[in-house]
Amino acid sequence: MTDPAVAARRYRLLAMLIDCVPLFFVNLALGSLLNPQWFNTTVGDASLSSSGGLLGVLFVNPFQDPYWFSDQVFAAVAGLYFWTCHFRWGQTLGKKLCRIKVVTTDGNPLTSRQSALRAVFYCGVIMIPYVGVPLALADQLMIAGSERRCLHDILAGTVVIKAPRW
Repeated sequence: MTDPAVAARRYRLLAMLIDCVPLFFVNLALGSLLNPQWFNTTVGDASLSSSGGLLGVLFVNPFQDPYWFSDQVFAAVAGLYFWTCHFRWGQTLGKKLCRIKVVTTDGNPLTSRQSALRAVFYCGVIMIPYVGVPLALADQLMIAGSERRCLHDILAGTVVIKAPRW
């Protein structure tokens, strides 16, 4: 039997976008519960000019945000979603719809540790002050390499493959 093919980059991107939809609504609900005044901020409060321009946005300390606690809750919810789905099924909703799956580099299902490491790095790296956003971007850009593996895949010893037919 031949090894399964590595998933195409476009399917990984589409799966991520699909996964963002339910996470967006869950986080919107959590944000309104944790910070009812969250929706009362004006556009000028979060403008590029008030945050130091583009470099201020990229190299920011997330704990200076008045809603930093909500950001941590959002990251934890997303991490829990990815950890649970990848550990239990090897797929999130988006990956299931795109027919791709996360497995170990030798083709086995993920261990709890691998799934947790992947989820913590994928969702939590952005919370690292000053370097989180560039590191998260570098993580995602690594998919352009020949192995089509992001940094969180390399750290966890995983690969995303085309899933077998249902």
